[in-house]
This record gives sequence, C-alpha cells and structure tokens, in this order.
Amino acid sequence: MIRTFQPGQRCEVWVASVTGEAELLYSTDDVLFEAPNWTLTSKGSGHALVLNGDGKLWTLDVTGGHPVEVPLTGIPDLNNDHVLAPDGESIFLSANDGHIYRASLSGGPATRITDDDGSFHFLHGVSPDGKELAYVGIEAGDFTQPGRLMTIASDGGAIARVDVGSGHCDGPEYSPDGKWLYRNGRPPRRLAGRRRPCFDRGLDHSPPYMATFRRPRYPQRQQLVAGFRALCVGGVPNF
Repeated sequence: MIRTFQPGQRCEVWVASVTGEAELLYSTDDVLFEAPNWTLTSKGSGHALVLNGDGKLWTLDVTGGHPVEVPLTGIPDLNNDHVLAPDGESIFLSANDGHIYRASLSGGPATRITDDDGSFHFLHGVSPDGKELAYVGIEAGDFTQPGRLMTIASDGGAIARVDVGSGHCDGPEYSPDGKWLYRNGRPPRRLAGRRRPCFDRGLDHSPPYMATFRRPRYPQRQQLVAGFRALCVGGVPNF
C-alpha cells in the first residue's frame, strides 16, 4: 500500500548536522517521500539522498533541486525499507509484494532475491561486505504474529532464522565491523539487542547485550554512526 497525505499535510526533507544545525532541502504536497539514505551523486562529486515515494525510488541532490525518479523495471511498488549496497552502485529494496530486490542506482531491471516461501520480507540491514542481508520476516503472511529476525545471502538462497525470543523484532542492522546485529524490540525501553554472527551465517545464541532508551518512546528506526561509536535513534511518542 502506497502511503499518501492526509488533508493539509505536506512532506519536508531535512538534513541535520551532529552539531545541531538543520537545513530544509525540499518541500512538497505532491509526493510523500520517506527513508532518505546518503549516497554520492551520479558524477561522484557530491552527495545525494535516495528516497522512496509514490511506490518509486528517487534521488535528491543535497545542493538543491527536485527529486529525480530512478527508472526501475521488473519490481512492484516499493515500501520504505531500502538499504544501499556497500559498492555504492546498487541498492536493496523491499516491495509491496513482500519480496526483497536488488537494483542499480542508475535504474534498469531489478532482480528478486527472496523466494516464494509464503512470508513477507522487510529488509533492514546489509552486511559491510555486501554478502548478507538481515530482514524481518512475517511468516505465512500473518501480520497478527511477531516479526522474526532472519538473514539471507545477498544473492539469494536459504534463509537463516535467528531466535531472539518471542517478542516482535524490527529494524535489524549490522555494525560497521560486521560482527554484530542490532535490532529494535519490545518492551518499549528495549532498544537494540546485538548478537555476533559466525562465519557460517549462524549466530552466537548467547544472551544479547542490550541498550535501553529511557524516554517513554518506542524507537522506530536506528542508524549506526561510522566509527561504531554512536547510535542515532528516531522515535515517536507513545499515545
């Protein structure tokens, strides 16, 4: 389902520095843009954002201008789960058919990675070497059941289910060194469990280290900062 505006809403794309300054890059009431990822411009001389909106993929130069659609083929409408590949030339995408795809940032045909196993696959993490993906699986397409942490090779194949308990799992991402997976979890103050992957794509099943978020908010997204020294978290109030 493509997200659209409620009456009177509009979309604003901002960038903010770690020192607190913020800049409005783009504002519109035509397309609801989501989930910006940083990348280089097509010429490699500057930076751009990769976003989804209206079921499509877009790029936005941070120096200004309007979003430009990435012309993809062979893929259904996109949702807001997409992660750049480490090569800087391609991107992994979740589509509304419940599958994960890989495509070039310059456009063209997309390649489906996940099989028809009856589950919905929501991508969140790509390993630093680009060989593995971490995602949340909704098994049998039953959205009344908790999402499960799963991994798969980035070129497809067998999946690995990771036992992180009975609660819902969301937003798994790899640490910059590739040795840990962070995830959101419940109860709300439980921010991110982390486990160490083994070379056989299995995981160390010892109890995960936990970080907590003490404000009364449930973290919606997290992003590890380069250097593995900080974790950026976005959240919404618990109403």
